[in-house]
Amino acid sequence: MNSFYARFALAWLVCVGVGCTSAPVRYYTLVATPDKTLPGWQTTLAIDVRVVHTSPQLNRSELMVRTGPSEVTLLENERWASPLKDEIKDAVRLELQRSFSRMIELHAAFTKLTLDIDVHRFEAELGQYALLEASWSATLSAPGQPSSGTRVATCTFQADEKIHGGYAGVAEGYQREIAALAEAIAGALTSPADGTDASCHYSPMRG
Repeated sequence: MNSFYARFALAWLVCVGVGCTSAPVRYYTLVATPDKTLPGWQTTLAIDVRVVHTSPQLNRSELMVRTGPSEVTLLENERWASPLKDEIKDAVRLELQRSFSRMIELHAAFTKLTLDIDVHRFEAELGQYALLEASWSATLSAPGQPSSGTRVATCTFQADEKIHGGYAGVAEGYQREIAALAEAIAGALTSPADGTDASCHYSPMRG
C-alpha cells in the first residue's frame, strides 16, 4: 500500500511539474526598426493619429491567423507588445514623420496633420499573406487659420503582402503594409488634387 501511495505521489508531482512548464510568450511590434542610413525623423509638423473604427481582431492582444476558409486561430503565446490599436497609431505616426521630414515646403505651409483611420480588414495566413484594408481621412491645418488654409483628403487603402516564415513574418508583413499606408497618405496630401486617383476625395487648399 505504501508503495502504491509513493508511486501516486510521484506521478502527481510529475503532472504538476509538466503543467507548470508552459511555452514562452513572444511579443511583436508594428513599429519598424529605424533605418540608420536615412536622416533623423525630424519634423515640426504635429501629427495626431486616431484609429476610429477597427476590426474585432484589434480588440485583443493575441495574434490571430486564418487557418482555413472559415476558421481563424487565436494564438495565446504570440502577442502584440502593446494594444494593437496603439501599435498601429505609433507605427503610422513614425512612418509619417519620416516621410514628412524631407518636405520643407510642407512645414512652411502647415503646422498640424490630423488623421483618422478606419481599419476594415487586418488578417494573415501563416506563410501566405498579410492583408490590410483601411480608409482614412486627413486634414492639414495652416498656421493661425483653423477654418481655412487647410487641405482635406479622404481615401481608401489596400495592401496584400506575401509573407514567409513564422509569426515574425506576419508582423514584418504588417510592418511593410503600415509603411505603405503612411507613404500613400503622404503622397495623397502632397500631390495635386487633380481627381485622377479614384481612391481619394479631396477638398482643395484654401489660402
